[in-house]
Amino acid sequence: MHTSGCEDTLSHGGSYPVGVDCYTPIGEDRSLCNHRLSERSFELFQVAGGGVDILWLTQDNGFPTLQRRYLASEDIEARGIYQYFKIEKWQELIFIVQPAFSWSHLLITESAFRRILASLHVFTPFLRVVHAFGKKTNDKQRARDSAFYHIQSSSAYEFCYNIRYFELHGRGRGNPWSLRQTGVYQRCLPSNQQSTWLILNYSSYIFDRVSMAFEKKRSQPLEACRGSVLTPHLFILSAATRNWGQYVEILRQRVMVFEEKAYSSRIDESFPDDYRLLFSDVQAMVLLEDTVATARAVIRGQRDAIYKCGSIHTELHRRVSKRCGCETASTLETLKIDLQHYHEAIVGLVQTTSKVTSLLTAILATRANGDLRAATNMIQTGITELQQQSRHVRMDTASLLEITTKGHKDALTIKVLAQIATMFLPASLITSIFSSEILGNSSNYNSHVRLYFAITIPVLLLTLLVVILLEKGFPRYSWLF
Repeated sequence: MHTSGCEDTLSHGGSYPVGVDCYTPIGEDRSLCNHRLSERSFELFQVAGGGVDILWLTQDNGFPTLQRRYLASEDIEARGIYQYFKIEKWQELIFIVQPAFSWSHLLITESAFRRILASLHVFTPFLRVVHAFGKKTNDKQRARDSAFYHIQSSSAYEFCYNIRYFELHGRGRGNPWSLRQTGVYQRCLPSNQQSTWLILNYSSYIFDRVSMAFEKKRSQPLEACRGSVLTPHLFILSAATRNWGQYVEILRQRVMVFEEKAYSSRIDESFPDDYRLLFSDVQAMVLLEDTVATARAVIRGQRDAIYKCGSIHTELHRRVSKRCGCETASTLETLKIDLQHYHEAIVGLVQTTSKVTSLLTAILATRANGDLRAATNMIQTGITELQQQSRHVRMDTASLLEITTKGHKDALTIKVLAQIATMFLPASLITSIFSSEILGNSSNYNSHVRLYFAITIPVLLLTLLVVILLEKGFPRYSWLF
C-alpha cells in the first residue's frame, strides 16, 4: 500500500502529480495534468478552510469497527495523512470530500487535496473524475461519466469512476428529481485485502450503503474470494441505479401526454374536441427530449462503471487458480441485466420524443401555413374590394367632372347673357325715364334725343367699367366690398 513511501511524498504533495510515484497512462503528460488542476483551482477548491472526513475500518476481537474523524485542510497541509497509515489492523481507510452543495466547489483546499492524492499515490486518470466537480451553473456543465482501472502484476489495482444518478430531493417544489454525482477511487492489494478509498460527494443513502458494504466485506473470510474487495462498489452501484424503474416510468408518463396530443390532433383543428396545440408544447417537448437524452447518457455511464468493475473481477480471478465462491459475478450480471432493460426503455423514449417533437412541429407548421393562406386570401379579397371601390370612385369622379364641365359652360353662357343684359340696362332705364310723364309734355323732340344719348352713353360706359372691374376684381380696394 506504499506505506513506506508516504512520508517521502509529503514534500511533493503540492506538486502532485509531478514528482510523485503514481501510475500514469502511456503518453499522458503529468505537467499538463498539473497545469489543468492549477488552472481550475478556483472552481474546484476552497481558497482556505474545509477539510476531509477520514474513516477507518479495523478488526476488534474479530468484529469490524468503523471509526471517523474530521481533519482540517490546514492540518493536512502541515502534517499530511501518514499517521493514519500507522493505525494497527486497519482494513479500509476512507477519505471523504464533500462539496458545499451540489454545484459548488469541494470543501478542501487545493494544497491539502494534492497532499492526499500524493500520499495515496492516486493514478492520474482520477483527475478526470475530479474535473467533473466544482462550481457549475447547470447539470450539463462538465458532465462526464468516467471509469478507469489499472491492475498491477501483483494483482494490486486502482479503480475510479464518476457516477451520476437520479434521486428525489424532497424539497416539495418544482421537479422532484435531482441529478447527482459521486466520485469514487479505490486502491487495493487483494493479498491482504487492504484498501484506501477517496470518495467525492456522497449522498446520505450511499454513505449508509457503503457502511453496510464494509461490514459485509469484513464478515467474509479472507480466503473466500479476492473479488470480495469489490463489494463496496456493488453497494454503490446498486444504490446509484435503484431509482431507474420509478424515474423511467415518470418519463414515460410525461412523454405519453405529448404523444397523445401529437397522434390525436387534426391538421385543420376543425372539431371543438380537438387538442389545442401551442408553441409552448413544442418547447416543453424539446426540454423533455433533452431530459431523456441526459438520462441515456447517465445510464451509459453507469453501465460503463459496472462493466469495468466486472473486468477487474474477471482479471483478479484469472490470476488465481481457486474457484470463485463469492456473489460478485452474479450481482454484477444482475446489475447489467437491469441496466440493459432500463437502457432499452430510455432509448425507446429517446426515439419517441424525437418523433413526437417532429410531429408537433409539423402540425403547428401546417396549421400556421393554413392560417397564413387564410390570411392571404382575406387580404386578397380586401384588395379586390378596394380595387372595385376604386373603379366606382373613378366613375363617379368622371361623372362629376362631366357635370362640372357642363355647369361651367352653362355658367359662361349665363355670364355672357348677363353681360349683354347689363349693357342694355342703362339704355332701358333712361328710356323708361324719357317715356314717363315727366318729359312727356316736352315739344322739343330733338333736344330730347340729344339729351337721351348724352345721358345713356356715359352711363353705359360707366356700367361697362363696373362690369370689367367686377370681372377682374378690386385687389387694392377689396375691403370696400
